[in-house]
Amino acid sequence: MIARLIATAVVLAGACGPAFAQLGKDSKLLAPFKPIVAKANESTVRIKCDDKDTILGTVVYADGYILTKLSELRGVIYVRLPDGSEYEAAIAAAHKETDLALIKVDVKGLKPVKFADTIKVPQGNWLAAAGPMSDPISVGIVSVMTRKLTGRDMVITNPNRGYMGVIPVDEKDSDGNPAGAKLSEVPIGGAAEKAGLQVDDVIVEMNGKKIASQSMLRELLESLRGGDVIAVKAKRKGETKDFKVTLGSAPKDRGDVQNAMGSILSGRRTGFPQVLQTDLVVDAKDCGGPVVDLAGNVLGINIARAGRVETWILPSEVIRPLLPDFKAGKFAPPAAVKLPVAPAPRLKK
Repeated sequence: MIARLIATAVVLAGACGPAFAQLGKDSKLLAPFKPIVAKANESTVRIKCDDKDTILGTVVYADGYILTKLSELRGVIYVRLPDGSEYEAAIAAAHKETDLALIKVDVKGLKPVKFADTIKVPQGNWLAAAGPMSDPISVGIVSVMTRKLTGRDMVITNPNRGYMGVIPVDEKDSDGNPAGAKLSEVPIGGAAEKAGLQVDDVIVEMNGKKIASQSMLRELLESLRGGDVIAVKAKRKGETKDFKVTLGSAPKDRGDVQNAMGSILSGRRTGFPQVLQTDLVVDAKDCGGPVVDLAGNVLGINIARAGRVETWILPSEVIRPLLPDFKAGKFAPPAAVKLPVAPAPRLKK
């Protein structure tokens, strides 16, 4: 019966004329999938950062633990539950390799998902992305079965990171210990040059955090975005100077521009241990939620909008073994964060 409904929906949607990549969001095609995502929708939440809709989250423990996309989290975090109430959240665990964060709200009785394996899910199988509403976010098919990434896709990069427009090398003190990030190049017109930084300046602090090396500088920039204003301390000929830098955005290559046509790609969209590749049309802000097959089995979490018609799922086989360690605090975030104490829910809007 479901297969017949889906086949009919595809024919009707196709007759309306949109390109194939748009079919995944067509209302006629989405309708038959409502009962398929109904259970997973109850485990899907909207996450807001600094009061802006940012990403989705997937409930994994009934006592307030939610998985989401680490690289999108910044500022003050709120979670909107399926009933419309909102609670402040804190990051309880962070895992850079998978780009997963476990966040915590002080709520009991949430409905966690149950993950099912993807390894035998064949190419061409129908999938649906769950969301916080009754409709699926998108529907589509498996493009490539669960696989390890290769080549450039293996490297963790975030094109949406804050961009200073400099080349950082490591500075050492007289004993050979790390002593900051020395600027070997400061291109004219870049964010650093506009702020007054110069070649041979050594950045030793950013936004109150000590910078011992170029890798620390890069890691901190990963959590920032173009337009953010940061406070920088740098040593110049033995004197420490203060700078205010308005970050820019990393230059995009031709492939990024073409892939982003019609949508915004996820910032972090490479370097995952394994992915299930799909043609789901899922906006970057709608990643982080669960994906189901036609039986409603949760196969994993949408981890990245990777191309114009390409969304990657972090499969259950990767997620499930991490959950006990996440909850036990093995992957604690870099800075200790105090969990919220019974905040009052916001009124439904």
